[in-house]
Amino acid sequence: MSASAWTPWDLSRRLSPRDQVRVMKRDAYGRLDENSYPLIYRVGPTEPTTPWLVRLADDAGIFRLLCFDFDGKEAGVVSPDLMERAVDDCDALSGLLDRLAIAHVVCQSSGTGGRHIWVALHGGAPAAVVAALAGAAHANYSTLDHGMLCNPREGGARPPLAPHRDGSSSTILRGAVEDLLSPTATSTDLDTLTRVLDQAKPASRPSDTTPSGPIDARYSAHRPLSAWGQGHMATVNGGSNPSWTGFMCLLAAASAGWTLADASQEARTAPGMEHYRTKNMSRGARKPRTEAEATARLERQWAKAQQYSALQAPLGSSRTPADLAELGVIVDTVDDLLTRFRASPGRWGQSEAATSRRTILSAVAYLTLQTGKRTVAASIRDLALMVGLSRDTARRALTALAEDGFLVRVSLSDSGNAAEWRLSTDFSTASRTVASQPLNNPRPPSELFNLRTSLVTNLERQLTDGRHDLFTRPGLGHLAGKVYALLAQHPALTLETAARLLGVSTRHIATIFSRLRHHRLIVKHVDGWARAKRDLRDLAARIVGVAGLLLDRANRYRAEREVWEWWQAEVATMNAAPRRRPRRVDVSSRPLFRDVNAPGERVWPRYPRSSDQRGDHRSARELVDLGVLNPENRWQYLGDAA
Repeated sequence: MSASAWTPWDLSRRLSPRDQVRVMKRDAYGRLDENSYPLIYRVGPTEPTTPWLVRLADDAGIFRLLCFDFDGKEAGVVSPDLMERAVDDCDALSGLLDRLAIAHVVCQSSGTGGRHIWVALHGGAPAAVVAALAGAAHANYSTLDHGMLCNPREGGARPPLAPHRDGSSSTILRGAVEDLLSPTATSTDLDTLTRVLDQAKPASRPSDTTPSGPIDARYSAHRPLSAWGQGHMATVNGGSNPSWTGFMCLLAAASAGWTLADASQEARTAPGMEHYRTKNMSRGARKPRTEAEATARLERQWAKAQQYSALQAPLGSSRTPADLAELGVIVDTVDDLLTRFRASPGRWGQSEAATSRRTILSAVAYLTLQTGKRTVAASIRDLALMVGLSRDTARRALTALAEDGFLVRVSLSDSGNAAEWRLSTDFSTASRTVASQPLNNPRPPSELFNLRTSLVTNLERQLTDGRHDLFTRPGLGHLAGKVYALLAQHPALTLETAARLLGVSTRHIATIFSRLRHHRLIVKHVDGWARAKRDLRDLAARIVGVAGLLLDRANRYRAEREVWEWWQAEVATMNAAPRRRPRRVDVSSRPLFRDVNAPGERVWPRYPRSSDQRGDHRSARELVDLGVLNPENRWQYLGDAA
């Protein structure tokens, strides 16, 4: 029978593993404003008067249905960028199910454009098998809401054809209803799918990712790019997930120092940036975007890529932990730290300094997870640029965290090397240390790696959402960034709830909300306050007069590092034997021949001196600021063309 032969309620009665469903409840005004299903409704001939959902598991906790819910909402508000990412994620998983011959049905869940993939199971599947699959799928597809797959008691979704509270209904796009009524997929098929997803999931570090499809070997970017970025740029038609590939292209470009103009030029021809030229129409076809739409989307994604690039800039080389027990210690320590943040918000919100300490501690935890090392090298400038704080604030925060026992300083900074830090494990209560469990009983590898990916994603979102020119101290302040990031995790918040979650007073949070409202970053919501649909942070930063502050700070720190490196080279030369000193030129000279990419130690020009032959650091800084030491600013030998 085709889908048209079924009424929504009749199909739900056939699919429901239980003899009851959950339905929505109208408020006192007869509206369905809340997306919740608090009431129980007995399955029978009479259809409910409000939208309903079916549970995925039966009364014994055995899953009979699977629903992969791809949601393009951010804090309860539909995001056009995320919605297209959700469609691409859905198509990618659907293609994988086709290759594994797992029958499924793809639905557009409502008028907003979300996607559901339904799979019916022959003989059912245990909750542990489905939970492992949910974790692996979520690690591959960031827009997947996998909570219902981890909840055998109440996890459920609106079935195909079922009505939505906005008046639309779930529409079948691909697949046949018969595949759900006469299931063929088994628990063994789910194990196979989980293994494939575990092998295919992208690396947590962009430099370790691989293209999602074949690449065009003839393609070459117009500016220098990393090898991994070149691979994503050359991915034919964006690969199996064009939106993910497109963002990785922008992230690689931002990490390589490109400008928005460079990215815009590359987006016109780069195979991997297909997402910014065409739009997924969900049935295998793509529709060209208008120039205005393509430009607006590229600008939004470019701003996001710059935030992620700044966060990941200090990452050093990654290392595979010696064994899973070591990785388990790292993951458990970070997981417990985040739990500690939630359990005692007052400890981290009692003052501006405490809020900064929490951010710096989160940054160190992020570096620990990403590098796979319990001890990480982190300079105060790197940490400051990662999270949008000043170097002095980062220095004070590190000192205070070490004194309070949250961080352990393994080594001091020396000879240009950053100090090394390690998260303290004294507050960690890892599962393997519980007396009722055997010692050295780590999580299964797939669960451990999926939890690591989830923690990395969580920290990235928290740190990038709060990192903006507007949320610096001359702007609205760091706490305003915390509030803005918190609103990305909740559809709406009242003043009291936000104050409790951040550990600050209601009066203080009211001031922050007032500032955000003044710049139209938040709007009034029936349940309090919510993020505005449009991101106006850049406009607000220009109005406040702090636009470009973080970029200026990054350039200033870069200049300070270069002056220090120059002076250290000068000191080493002075202490060396005369015959072993390199032959150096004056800083004002312009050599015609120089191979910038030549291997070996950099030869610095003579350091400027004052009249008493002491090092003139002010003049050195001026020369660095003018770019005199930059080889690209020197005259180039043109050969016969001269």
